Amino acid sequence: MAHILHYYGFHISQMSPPGMVRVRHFEFLCRSHDIEPTVERFRAFYQLIRNMGFYSFGNRGSTKKFLLNHPKSFHDWKKEFFFIREEVIPIAMIYQEGGAANPQEG
Repeated sequence: MAHILHYYGFHISQMSPPGMVRVRHFEFLCRSHDIEPTVERFRAFYQLIRNMGFYSFGNRGSTKKFLLNHPKSFHDWKKEFFFIREEVIPIAMIYQEGGAANPQEG
């Protein structure tokens, strides 16, 4: 997940729960098939989406769906929101303020 956050340039606290599910599912599926989960491979299936200040990932164009039967909603997830200490993250993350979804996605 750290490489994806670094590539897109936003902070983990700005990723929506469905976005986290898609990233983690992609990583688990790749590793279960002895495939290295890279940003390039991830981008073949997903594109960045920004909605109400949070980032997520949606299917890229007409690519085959990678995640079937994913959770449809995460009601009341903000009640469970917590902070992660900066020193436990192996890369520097930037908190994005407004603007375009991401210059990397263009």
